[in-house]
Amino acid sequence: PTLQADMDTLSGTLHTEESDYNTGHSYFLEAFEQLDQMNAPEQAITPLKYMMLCKILDALTKALKQRVDIKKETVLDVSGLITNRQAVKYAGRDLEALQAIAKAASKRSWKDLDETLETYSKELQEDLLIQHHLKILQEQMLESNLLRVLEPYECVELAHVAELMELPLQMVERKLSQMILDGKFQGILDQGKGQLIVYEPSASDKAMEQGLQVLENLDHVVTTLFDRSTALRTLVL
Repeated sequence: PTLQADMDTLSGTLHTEESDYNTGHSYFLEAFEQLDQMNAPEQAITPLKYMMLCKILDALTKALKQRVDIKKETVLDVSGLITNRQAVKYAGRDLEALQAIAKAASKRSWKDLDETLETYSKELQEDLLIQHHLKILQEQMLESNLLRVLEPYECVELAHVAELMELPLQMVERKLSQMILDGKFQGILDQGKGQLIVYEPSASDKAMEQGLQVLENLDHVVTTLFDRSTALRTLVL
């Protein structure tokens, strides 16, 4: 049974790495139930934490795609993943840490998430799987928070954005630069003036489409002229 639990945990880890959180959760649940029935709480706590992690990641990923807040009742009642008896059996800082992460995720609050990571650094940073995915979660929430703050602006002072986000100015500048380069945000940083100029995505996309269409037409014209030139040479010869 222990070998099967290890295999289920490994399978769950692989699916989690591929962002298939539902399947990963199912494998972790199988591993947890086996170890719980064997009365091996020290081993069972690991797949239980991974179950909670998958639940959080799945709910937040869906919410970010839809650009809506996670509803509390959907969030992540991670405590509902186990029975009351099991909750008493596995109570401790490990589960408290994941519940705090779920609470921060439900509010899509980067600041709350960062504070939770600091408060429960031992419980969250020593496990490589949890550490890796919480780092990704942190980046996603930072991007989401920035997009939400910038939504009403066409041009805004970077210092004002940093103030609203309660983050260091350099961190905001660095993240915005990365988002612009990755195509996640349409705009330009005017570092001389300390401003961010926001582009209308639709206008930018339309200009790009027109430019690509012009290049495509030019390519068609050049190809046609080349074919005709080749045909004429063949006739002359």
